[in-house]
Amino acid sequence: MITFEAVRKQFPDGTVAVDDLHLELPTGRTTVFVGPSGCGKTTSLRMINRMVEPTGGTVTVDGRDVRTQDPARLRRGIGYVIQHAGLFPHKTVVDNVLTVPRLVGRGRERTRALELLERVGLPAAFADRYPAQLSGGQQQRVGVARALAADPPVLLMDEPFSAVDPVVRGQLQQEFLRLQAELGKTIAIVTHDIDEAVVLGDRIAVFRAGGHLAQVGTPEELLTKPADDFVRGFVGRDRGYRGLSFLSADDLPVRPLDGTTPAPGPDGVFRAGDSLRTVVDLTLTSPSGTAVKVDGDGNPVGTVHHRDVVDLLERRR
Repeated sequence: MITFEAVRKQFPDGTVAVDDLHLELPTGRTTVFVGPSGCGKTTSLRMINRMVEPTGGTVTVDGRDVRTQDPARLRRGIGYVIQHAGLFPHKTVVDNVLTVPRLVGRGRERTRALELLERVGLPAAFADRYPAQLSGGQQQRVGVARALAADPPVLLMDEPFSAVDPVVRGQLQQEFLRLQAELGKTIAIVTHDIDEAVVLGDRIAVFRAGGHLAQVGTPEELLTKPADDFVRGFVGRDRGYRGLSFLSADDLPVRPLDGTTPAPGPDGVFRAGDSLRTVVDLTLTSPSGTAVKVDGDGNPVGTVHHRDVVDLLERRR
């Protein structure tokens, strides 16, 4: 577990970046720091690995004050991913991945590096290429593999996907979720994008200007119970729509199929366990206002109309 206890950071010019921060990052979970520019989220992240030293208070990792630990040794046990990947341009992909293992005397683990590349979605054929030969998304995947190479219990990620286009960004987010489901690391991510925070975070810490923590909670809590007007405005006016992602569509009445039901395409169906947001999207984009429910084998079992969704939400008020 990572904890911030009354943490403050004031720079020599008098600027207060973080003020009286009390926060816990649960073990094995992903906590996302989100907020406007200059709110102290990156400063808070970098105090975990002592790239920034706090002015006051205590940052602990597994109960140990980070200031009592040698910075270099501390950082070798904490993976760090930044935007643009930050790869060494003169080193091959595999050499980049093995950077930290070589620092701790385990630099011959090429097999381990190749396994990590495959785990982040890159074939072994990329191992001997140089960063300039890769796309932005591929470089970011190498950056994640490098951060995981020493198998650290903690992973820090500073705007890791902001430098790539929206399509690649979505792919990297899904890859991240798959990896975290397998690895169960304690992860802190900085982003300015509330949508990304909702997708990636088990918990979200919303910072306001001046380095104050405005609210911390699950994505559902932030969307349905914002603490104040600042959080409400930051999350956005469409927070109710986003909140549908946390409601199941299983309570929707399913109308029986009839001869007029068109054959659904693969993108026009939903299944048991899907969210209300999925069904809303389908009914809004369907010419007939309906979505088709299919069973586990992909066979249509019935339809749901947009009005059914509205009726269900009205009953839940």
